[in-house]
Amino acid sequence: MSVKEFLERARHLDDGINSQIAELTHLRDLSMKISSSRLEKHIDHSAPQEAPFAKWVERIVDKEKEINNNIDRLVAVKLEISDYIGTVESVEWQCLLRNRYVLCKQWSDVADAMGYSVSTVKRLHKKILKNLES
Repeated sequence: MSVKEFLERARHLDDGINSQIAELTHLRDLSMKISSSRLEKHIDHSAPQEAPFAKWVERIVDKEKEINNNIDRLVAVKLEISDYIGTVESVEWQCLLRNRYVLCKQWSDVADAMGYSVSTVKRLHKKILKNLES
């Protein structure tokens, strides 16, 4: 695994969690659309009945557990990445790497935080990775 691949793991996990949160929001929205007519269905007393919203609650709970597990993984990966970045001697390099890979900032936000242009930050990033690979 290259240094860049190692560092990008948190960004990929973060993106995945964000998409899962969007999916969870969608599930919650769908669960709110259960009509009252579905809630008032004729009940057949010969077979056990489950409330119509129960499957939605179960899906939501399962998705929340999955998200929480991924958040735990993300925290562990970010700690690992942060520890690695702490071994880099240059404080400037650490700042760039932490902003990009621990805080998952966009290039423009990293540049603003460091007071550089985006092109300067990208050029410095390329230099850092090349140095860390050797």
